[in-house]
Amino acid sequence: MSAHVFSDTPEKAPRLFRLSIGVLLGPVIALVNQQAIYSVNMWACGHGVHAVMHVVPAACLAVSVGCAFLAYGDWNAVGRGTQDEAGGVEAVTRFVSILGIATSLLSSLVIAAQWAAIFAFDPCMRA
Repeated sequence: MSAHVFSDTPEKAPRLFRLSIGVLLGPVIALVNQQAIYSVNMWACGHGVHAVMHVVPAACLAVSVGCAFLAYGDWNAVGRGTQDEAGGVEAVTRFVSILGIATSLLSSLVIAAQWAAIFAFDPCMRA
């Protein structure tokens, strides 16, 4: 538990980038997943290869869960606490790390729901 890893040092940019990835990349990947499913659907239905439809959500789910593990690593590096009476870099890092875990896991749930729709409905069904 080395709190100095996230202290105010000249290496601030990589630390902030890691925290930003944990918070922002999960929701962005969920949106990319939705768009990619629509794009792949047209190709898969045209070529009769329905198994390709499962590649996109599997990859996006892996990235989103990876973002949650990255945020968990950041949270673990500053001591894994949840309550801080004194503010500071460690308190902000804990909060943003927990926020990153939550948003990444919620995004993973959205991706899993979109993937479940591929299993439940025929991908080439048109109204």
